[in-house]
Amino acid sequence: MKKLNNRELFNLDQELFNFRGIDRAIWTRKAELMAKNGDDLVGGGNSGISKPTENTVMKFATDVTLKNLELFKETVESFKKQLTGEQLDIFYLRWGQANLDWEEIAEKQFVSNATIYRKRAGILETYARMKGVL
Repeated sequence: MKKLNNRELFNLDQELFNFRGIDRAIWTRKAELMAKNGDDLVGGGNSGISKPTENTVMKFATDVTLKNLELFKETVESFKKQLTGEQLDIFYLRWGQANLDWEEIAEKQFVSNATIYRKRAGILETYARMKGVL
């Protein structure tokens, strides 16, 4: 099996920081789509019956950005279910609200820096397999 290099580990690490604000990003994108009413007026020959709910649902269903955000959230949620209790604690210390660096996490977990970086690699390799990178 392929091993991740330092650059790939760093990129996956940075990508997971987006998870903290994913709910807000999804909410913001939905609000943007609901606010765009100009698209509904294009063309003519309409029967005059508006279907705002149907139009909104269609916008949500066809928006690529929204689908990517939802897929990222679903991927990370599935990934979190595969983590052990200790790995999940590390996940929340790093990519949750705590936002600690790896040395601070090592102190909180009472392990050496080398150990925490090995655990980091294990967590990120699990995430890479989940994404299909490995």
